[in-house]
Amino acid sequence: MYNYFMLIGTIYKDFEIKEVKDGIRVVSIPLVVRREFQNSNGEYDADFFTVTVWESLAQIAVDNLKKGTKIGLKGRIRPKLITIESGAKIVSNQLVADRLIYFGRDELDNYYQEERENKQESEITASEDIVYEDADKPQVSTKKSAKKAKEVKD
Repeated sequence: MYNYFMLIGTIYKDFEIKEVKDGIRVVSIPLVVRREFQNSNGEYDADFFTVTVWESLAQIAVDNLKKGTKIGLKGRIRPKLITIESGAKIVSNQLVADRLIYFGRDELDNYYQEERENKQESEITASEDIVYEDADKPQVSTKKSAKKAKEVKD
């Protein structure tokens, strides 16, 4: 069995890094994801998510991402037990990312086009990709040929 999510969307508001106990860093990234189909009015609806990232990936997010940035996030869904005012306990699901992919505008458009065409391959024609392979050194690639999207593991 798998506990896994993958979202590609746009950061819809600015965010800040926070420190919890023992100096552990965390960021909650506000992400809007456009649905692939139109509603009855011919418009695209969107879903809103908050995705949590920890430690070095949180620092990368704060240093390099902002409102309007197109990103892909992969991770797991973590159930969290919450006690509400009445004393009842409910389960809330938290999205916790462990991988981050930055998309420039061209790369995201190409990705959606390929998804619509139901291609088996996940290639992206890139004019510039920023791939986070090391928490301290983002690397920029400017190859004009098609290549696979690279992922970063925290």
